[in-house]
This record gives sequence, C-alpha cells and structure tokens, in this order.
Amino acid sequence: MDKMPVFVKVEEYDDVLNTMDTIKNRLEAAKATLAKINQLKQEEDSQLQNWQTALSEIENRISSVDQLLHEPEKF
Repeated sequence: MDKMPVFVKVEEYDDVLNTMDTIKNRLEAAKATLAKINQLKQEEDSQLQNWQTALSEIENRISSVDQLLHEPEKF
C-alpha cells in the first residue's frame, strides 16, 4: 500500500503541536517528581538503617546489663 500524504488544517496542526508540548512538559514534571520521591526514599532508608543500628546497639547494652544483674558475683 502506497503512502498517501495527509492533509491537516493549520489550526489543527497547531493544536497538535501545543498538545505535544503540554504532554512533554507534564512528562518532564513527572520525571522530576519521581526523582524527588526516589531521593526521599533513599534518605528514609538511610534514616531507618541508622535507627536499626541504634536499636541493636541499645539492645546489646541492655542485654549486657541484664546479664550482669543476673550474675552479681562478677562485680
């Protein structure tokens, strides 16, 4: 099948171009939003890891103190 030329009114062509620009702008905005969400997620993951480390350290210290309290002859 041979390719036939497509004729479009200039006004409709301008509308299509404007619509494409709007779509591209919204796509860029969505990409920026996704990048920000990803950054926030990484910061959140880092903070959660810090909290987990701190809790483990506290748990170890509590365990040591508890063990010492149950074995008074070590004092």
